[in-house]
Amino acid sequence: MITELELERTAAALDRAFREPETTDWTTVERLRLHADLLDRLAAAQRHWSGPVSRRAELVRDSAERMADELTNVTSSIDLDLPHQATTRR
Repeated sequence: MITELELERTAAALDRAFREPETTDWTTVERLRLHADLLDRLAAAQRHWSGPVSRRAELVRDSAERMADELTNVTSSIDLDLPHQATTRR
């Protein structure tokens, strides 16, 4: 079984590998989701579903979903504006 120290070291390595991206796009959302999934698997390997690694995964997942919501709102507002702009330009 993996020790707490090994668990934290592995989680820290994942955090470094998936450090905060500089862009906001769908690829970044998927990277954040993958990061959260890997942290979840790490917590499950130790059977610490309510431990610090699991909470870290939840924070990363929340960040991904907030970013996805922002991107969806931007996309939907663009979609809503385009038909209106097309009719006013005629």
